[in-house]
Amino acid sequence: MIERNLGNFERVLRLLAGIAIGIWALAQPSMNGIELFVMVISILLMMNGIFSRCYLWFVLDINSCSDNSEECRQSNTLC
Repeated sequence: MIERNLGNFERVLRLLAGIAIGIWALAQPSMNGIELFVMVISILLMMNGIFSRCYLWFVLDINSCSDNSEECRQSNTLC
């Protein structure tokens, strides 16, 4: 599993964007391919916000998590 690479501001922003886009897609009168694609994107954004990990940022070697943040330094090993 990859380390956390999203800061708190970016986590909240992605979570809110995912919720807003998901609500928009569900409010459409008919669900076609575009709305389904938008729903997948909104679910991925919400998962990024919840778990504080972005695989695209990992591949691009981007880390918006501050170095002095206790949450970012915690290891996620199973005991």
